[in-house]
Amino acid sequence: MPDAIMRITGGTVRGQRLAKVRWPDIRPTADMVRGSIFNILGQTLSGLLVLDLFAGTGSLGIESLSRGAKRGVFMDSSRRSIAIIKKNVSMCGFGENSIMIRAELPKGLTHVKDYGYDQFDLVFMDPPYGSGYVESTMIQLVEENLLNQDGVAVVELSTRPTDSFPSRIQDLRLKQTKTYGSTMIGFYGFSSHKEE
Repeated sequence: MPDAIMRITGGTVRGQRLAKVRWPDIRPTADMVRGSIFNILGQTLSGLLVLDLFAGTGSLGIESLSRGAKRGVFMDSSRRSIAIIKKNVSMCGFGENSIMIRAELPKGLTHVKDYGYDQFDLVFMDPPYGSGYVESTMIQLVEENLLNQDGVAVVELSTRPTDSFPSRIQDLRLKQTKTYGSTMIGFYGFSSHKEE
């Protein structure tokens, strides 16, 4: 497998290379897709608290820190991923703004508040394609009250038939979808009374 070369696409460390990835079980979000996500979310995320689930290389959380997020919490079950994330946040100068949690998802979400974090403004979720983790992880996210009422959850899936976005998960509603090649991105937020 060839090395995947990734760069931060915006913010204070725009252009910064991230650690090369040589393992087939880690699938980084492509630079173009990341750039497009932040074109939708906005380029300035000043003061936001960000949770990066199935974090892999940590690129989505690091992109958020580059754009002004105050803290990034990265969660993944893989030792390799946690090691890469630590290297990447250090290379980008965000070590003091980051915490890495090695835990299985969705069960690991029950322990996030043990680290002193309450609610997040922005949650990224990039589970293994075709794994079926989206709904169970989103349900746990809501039940643990980890996403604030104005927060956004961004989910990455593949376009293959085994993957799809639920239109609603408890009080979270699918607000928007975008497709980039073989990658689909869904944006979730809480339903307002006007939408009921």
